[in-house]
Amino acid sequence: MPSLPPPLVVALSGLSSTGKSTIASHLPSIFSAPRYAVSVLHVDDFYRPQSELPLREELLDWDCVESLDWPRLESAVQRWRGGEKVAEGEVNPQPEIDGTAANGVKGGITEALMEELRSAIQSTQREIKACQRILILDGFLLFTLSVPSAFRSLLDLKILLCAPYAEAKRRREARSRYTTMEGWWEDPPGYFDKVVWPNYVEENKGFFIGGDVEWEADGEVCERENVRVCKGKEGGLGEVLKWLVRELSKVLVKSEEEVGD
Repeated sequence: MPSLPPPLVVALSGLSSTGKSTIASHLPSIFSAPRYAVSVLHVDDFYRPQSELPLREELLDWDCVESLDWPRLESAVQRWRGGEKVAEGEVNPQPEIDGTAANGVKGGITEALMEELRSAIQSTQREIKACQRILILDGFLLFTLSVPSAFRSLLDLKILLCAPYAEAKRRREARSRYTTMEGWWEDPPGYFDKVVWPNYVEENKGFFIGGDVEWEADGEVCERENVRVCKGKEGGLGEVLKWLVRELSKVLVKSEEEVGD
């Protein structure tokens, strides 16, 4: 009986409105059956109740580590690792093709690109002996040092999507409202500068040279923490998706080789 490849948990994290959810929605179609079984877990479904959120600059802080229910999220990932289907937040949404996401992120993910990526993955597959299960976690803060270490230890691949301040602000402010457990939320004036950007800088500056999140990633730190940084591509999300597929493929090939050995 062939050895089963270990389940793989991929953390797709980064600044708000960098296209994480759009990217995540395309991965199940690229890494498809029968070789792969990909599920997407949206971390936005694991917020604490609005009444329990902390304040920053006298505003509710939805963009900090303390806003999430980490025990519930950790339990969901553990249950998935154990073979259960995770009900909360687990969906395989229909991907958007050749369009612009609601948050203003440039598209560039065409059907032609999707076919190219699917073909590339199929051509590199070894003999199918067992299905590789993959869980994509889509969330804004997933592996900074403020995140509980027990949760971080569950992550096999950490991806950080970035954007410069001006572009990130434009994208965030292009969004109208967010669905919450209590109804919906709309950013008040100044929310990006008072809450979103400061939280992002504080949590992620350690991954960058000199603590400058708009500069180059610190290779030594990122290697030690197993973090791979994507600062955006000129071709929009299409190029980001291609980069991520390459990075994930490297990990999958290594996993398959280890099982084969």
